[in-house]
Amino acid sequence: MGSLAQLVEDCLRIIQVYSDGSIFWFEVTDFPIKVQDDGYAIWKDCLFDKKHNLYLCLYKPMSTSNAKLPILNFFHDNGFCHNSRTWPNCHNCCFRLSSALPAVFISLDYCLTPEHRLPVAMDDALSAIKWL
Repeated sequence: MGSLAQLVEDCLRIIQVYSDGSIFWFEVTDFPIKVQDDGYAIWKDCLFDKKHNLYLCLYKPMSTSNAKLPILNFFHDNGFCHNSRTWPNCHNCCFRLSSALPAVFISLDYCLTPEHRLPVAMDDALSAIKWL
């Protein structure tokens, strides 16, 4: 009879990794902040990778009309293992940056570790740029 898997890592009660390699993800739905869409940028979600069901969000400042803008790829934080482009802190950051610089921002989701080892997230980012 084998022993039960032991908890190896508990990352902020978002993801737990066990000694047998199994992973448990907690559903994160209660955010301490809300999306603050001030209307200075327009945004749109787009599916860029059907195989992995990955989406990105495009943010464009309202004040630029048809001007050519630089495009910046925004990687949400947390070590490529949790978080999402849909979380309020990511939305708020992209709204502020897009209107302040001005630039078009691509905020994308990517396959997360530890299930998907790096450099998969970089490959997903390249896929998003090629899609664009």
